[in-house]
Amino acid sequence: MFDIKKPEFKFLILFIPLIIFWFFFYHYLYKIDEILGLQFDSLTEFSKLLSYQSNFILSIFNIKTSIEIHGDMVVTKILNYQFSHGVWIGEPCNGIKIFGLFTIFIISFKGEWSKKIWFIPLGVLCLHFLNILRISVLTYISAVNPFILDFNHNITFQLITYSAMLGLWYLWILKFSSLKVNEKKS
Repeated sequence: MFDIKKPEFKFLILFIPLIIFWFFFYHYLYKIDEILGLQFDSLTEFSKLLSYQSNFILSIFNIKTSIEIHGDMVVTKILNYQFSHGVWIGEPCNGIKIFGLFTIFIISFKGEWSKKIWFIPLGVLCLHFLNILRISVLTYISAVNPFILDFNHNITFQLITYSAMLGLWYLWILKFSSLKVNEKKS
């Protein structure tokens, strides 16, 4: 009935504990600096970096932006728009949750570690660039038409981001995993 040697069961046996660990660890990730006794908030710094990168994209189009820090939240907004409240960047909008999920998908799936070692950082980098574009577009939307911001934040970009992650996983399965897809059995 259940063949433990089948790739889907091997995947689940590794995936389920890793995903449970990730979501447990993720809960404490935002306290890691405090736990380690560090003097700075590395996740806020990551959100600031993301904000600077997103604002750089907007500056290419000659759009002037600013960055504000409110506790552990970073706000990026366009200047010279009267009602622009900007976009808040923090958990989970900084992309760290999806980076972990993508990494777990690749680690759990069949394939050589020599390929996983370069594919995981490359995939995370692709997802990060997508997140930079997402924040740039959402910042622009927040200034020019804030009424559609929630829809685009909660629906449009969720679909795009998770589709990109699943697309990268699919690419892994087809091109880099050791699983033979659509192989005829003799």
